[in-house]
Amino acid sequence: MKKKKAKKKQPAKKVTPKKAARKKVPAKKKVGKKKAKAKRVKARQLTQEEAKQFAKEKSRAREYAANPRRLRDLLKAITEKAMRNKDDLKKIWDGLWALIRLVRAWLTGKYRDVPLKTILLAIAAIIYFLNPFDVIPDFIPVVGYVDDAAVIAYAINSIRGDLDKFLEWEASKK
Repeated sequence: MKKKKAKKKQPAKKVTPKKAARKKVPAKKKVGKKKAKAKRVKARQLTQEEAKQFAKEKSRAREYAANPRRLRDLLKAITEKAMRNKDDLKKIWDGLWALIRLVRAWLTGKYRDVPLKTILLAIAAIIYFLNPFDVIPDFIPVVGYVDDAAVIAYAINSIRGDLDKFLEWEASKK
């Protein structure tokens, strides 16, 4: 007669901080003002071509940050382009406007409690968005803004903490 094999006891699974963060936690009762948070934007990894182009735009961003007139013109141009293409930008609309408002507040001196690195990343994303001949040219119907949306989402997620602080500051001013 054969003996049954005893089941091995599985060691208890370790819960890493990442796994613990994913678990649902009961909602706490909200007290006071609602904190403004940047809307979480689903971001994918940038392709090599997108990352290469974005790196070029990061180097150009420093030039814009040093020249208020050029930066003001850049903000005007992105506002116009964003308004023209609002339907194509639904998924990143709130984040894009948050970036624009952050850079505008920094430019006018109303909000300076932000690292220069954050401003440069936001400006680089704006420059990338304005470039019609980026990785996927903007004039191609339906997919023309896919790479732009990915870069905007990448920038938003990269500066999430500073963007949230800005949005809280902005909400407190209203």
